[in-house]
This record gives sequence, C-alpha cells and structure tokens, in this order.
Amino acid sequence: MKKRTIELQGRKVTVLGLGRSGIAVSKLLLSKDAIVFGSDAGEPDVLISGIDFEKGKHTERVYESELIVVSPGIQQDHPVLKEARKRGIEIMGEIELASRIFEGRLIAVTGTNGKTTTSALIKEMLVEGGFKAALGGNISPGLPLSEVVLNSGNQTIIVAEVSTFQLETIRLFKPYIGIITNITPDHLDRHRDFKTYVGLKKRVFMNQDEGDYCILNYDDKITRETKQEVRSNVYFFSLKTKVENGIFLFEDKVFYNSQEGVKRLLFKKKDVLLQGMHNLENVLAASTASILAGCDIEAIGKTVRQFKGVPHRLEFVCEINGVRFVNNSMCTNPVAFKRSIESLTTPFVLICGGKNKNLELEKMVKTIMKAKYTIIIGESAPVLAAYLQKNDYERFTIAKKMEEATEIAYGHASPGDSVLLSPGGASFDMFRDFADRGNCFKESVGRLKNGKIEH
Repeated sequence: MKKRTIELQGRKVTVLGLGRSGIAVSKLLLSKDAIVFGSDAGEPDVLISGIDFEKGKHTERVYESELIVVSPGIQQDHPVLKEARKRGIEIMGEIELASRIFEGRLIAVTGTNGKTTTSALIKEMLVEGGFKAALGGNISPGLPLSEVVLNSGNQTIIVAEVSTFQLETIRLFKPYIGIITNITPDHLDRHRDFKTYVGLKKRVFMNQDEGDYCILNYDDKITRETKQEVRSNVYFFSLKTKVENGIFLFEDKVFYNSQEGVKRLLFKKKDVLLQGMHNLENVLAASTASILAGCDIEAIGKTVRQFKGVPHRLEFVCEINGVRFVNNSMCTNPVAFKRSIESLTTPFVLICGGKNKNLELEKMVKTIMKAKYTIIIGESAPVLAAYLQKNDYERFTIAKKMEEATEIAYGHASPGDSVLLSPGGASFDMFRDFADRGNCFKESVGRLKNGKIEH
C-alpha cells in the first residue's frame, strides 16, 4: 500500500472549479501552507482571501502547479485535464485529498438511492452513542469533505456521502467502513454505460483490507455479489433474508447477527418514523455501520425512534385545508421516484419532471398513472407527456414554473390528499440544484398558505 499522507507545505496547487468543494479544498490547502491558485471557467459566487484565481476561462496558469485538485463536476475527459496529463501534472479529486489529510476514522456511504438518509442516520446514531461525529461529502445541504476535515480532529468519526463523480478520481481513498445502499441506473449522461457506473460505485472498497468493513444490501443482486470482490469484512442488511452476518427484518422486528453467531433484537419496525420500505433499508444500513463503529444498541434504537428525515426527502412541508404538501425534490431518477410513490398512504396529486440523465423515462409512466392528477415541469415534460398520452392518461398539465405547478396541484387536491413534489429527474434545467428546487416548492406552498396565491 502506498503512503496515504501527503506533504503540501510550499507546494503549488491548482484548484480546478471554484464551487462548494473547490472553495472548501482551497481552505484546507491553505491550512497546510500550500500555494493555491484557483481557476473557474464560470463566475463563482464566493471566493476566499489567500488564493490567486482566475474566472471566466482556464488559462496556461493552470499548468504552473505540480498538483491539480479537480472538483467533481468536471469530467475526466475535460481538455484541461487531458493537457495536464500530457505534461505529467498530478491530478487529484477533492475527497481524495481530504481523506489523505484526515487522520481519524472515515465512514463512506455510496449507492444510487438512500445515501443522504443513511449518512445522516449514522451521524445521529454515533452522536447519540457518545462519539464525536461529523457529516459531509456529497450531501446537500451540507459541507464538502474538505471543510469537515478542516474542522475535525483525529478523534472525530466523519461520515461522508460519496458519489460516482467523486469516486472517479480516488486512488488511495480508504474508508474504515464502506457502504453501498443499492445500485440501479443513474447518471448515464455522465458515465459511459451502466457497467461503468457500477464499477465506479464499487471503487469505494478498492483500498480496503482485512481491518476494514464492507456493508452491502443483500436484497440487491449487484451489491450482494460484490462480496466476492472485496478484501474487507463483509456485513449485509436485508428486509427479506435472515443474513448470518448483519442486520435483517423478521416478523416486523429488526435483529442483528454478529460474526460470533449472537442474535440481538435492535428495535421494532413500528419504531421507525420514516415512511416507506426504502427508508427502512436505509435504517438497517445505518444501524449496521453504527454497530461496527462501536455504537451501543440503545443509542441506535433511540435515534430510530426520533429521526424524522432529511430536507427534500419526503419532507412534510405543511397542511392547507386538509391537503398535505410533501417535498421530495431529492428524487432524481425513476427508481427513487417509484419508491417515493410507494411510500404514500393517501391519494395524491403529483408534480414531476426535470432534466433527464439519459435514463428510461418510460419506466415512470405506470407510477405516474397512480396519481389523481399530474403536473409536469422541466426539460423532460414533452417526453413524459407523450408517454402518458400513449397510455391514455390525460389527467395532466405542463407547467412552466414551480409556483404555477403548485397552484394547479392544490386546485386538483381534496382534503385528505397529498400534493407530492417528486421529480424523477435532475434539477439543472430550471434550478441551481435539487435543494433550490425543493426550496422553491416550499416557498410556493408558503404563499398558498398565506393566501398570496388564490385557490
């Protein structure tokens, strides 16, 4: 194994991309006395003192450094990175650099769906169990891993949500505990094909050894079979099978089976506040990680009974005249979309649509048709509308703005119904990100509640 620590004092480092992670890693580099130059092809909103930078374009100055730290939004075939490789300049991702500086224990959570909820649950369980714990990485709203590392000591356990965009650039990234929640098609507009996407997810385990832990979803065939490819200790979680090594659901109770063959009751299904079986999966994954990190069962059970979820993931907004408004803006692919609809217990009016990520939108149609009425927004609206008409579903409207969509949805809802924002697509066609989209929905609902939009 190569030396993971990295010497930065006096080194010239270019940070390519000055978004959230770029700013955070610049601060971390400055704390290690590196000479930092930032370059962004756009117009970054926030910059920091202590670094020289350029904006609007990348110039030759990018190549004057011996190390380039690249933000996850920049693809690996970007011309600047191609040229840097030709010149022999080392290229490193933000989470790679942060993990090489951090001296404490790191828990990394990846997967197609459930990453954020699982990560947040682990952090809350650890805190309840008396540990110093911090949460960061790809999670939004939240802090990039570099910022968490900057403010954490070696006694802190960092829980990091990591994406395929970030895993593309790792080399020595080595979490003490790594988790894959599940794997279904996503981000195929960025990655070459599904096989490539799966391979990137599995990279979270590539540097682990026999002293580390790998947690896999037994009910997901792809993740279950990943056991054959890892060197670390494998634990499973399952809603369907009594796994010998891990956590499972049986007769509405959740049990933990240790490697030593000890079976312990953790909590009951009814204790979980989060809606949906997909969220129960997330709870099982988080409980497994927390036990392996040394957390006691009482703390895990208490957290399960108190945890109400994360923003933009089936987030209850408010109730207006008996109509519940639910914000699920974090739903950005058809599988997450289907799971969110399945979790509802009331009739519902749906707001969906967004930027497609080269995924099969037709898979959303049967689920959409369960809605009393549907309002479609975003880039995918014409395609979804055509699919719905082909299936003789005419109870829909295309809206150009979120406020219009919210108003129309309220007009078609009755007391006892839910109005659900669950896009099933990315947000970048109309919004900065999914948080901006969810906040826009919540603001529109607020105006409805305050009578500023007439029903």
